[in-house]
Amino acid sequence: MDNPTGFSESFILGLIASLGAFVGMIFAAFRKSRCSNIDCCWGMYKCNREVLTTEELSKEPPTPTLHPPHNKNEVIV
Repeated sequence: MDNPTGFSESFILGLIASLGAFVGMIFAAFRKSRCSNIDCCWGMYKCNREVLTTEELSKEPPTPTLHPPHNKNEVIV
């Protein structure tokens, strides 16, 4: 089957996955934010919500971070 766009299927799948991950990161930032009124994408997404208290936030697991190895021979798993 001929592809009229000129892009490979792998490229299109990668692009869709990247956009999905970006949207997921945006919603993760919304979830951790202290804002009660969220307006995104020029008004396409609006949300009024109850903000978590400091006590409720302290019960959530920490956000994972990537740390570089401390020495050259250390392997991160």
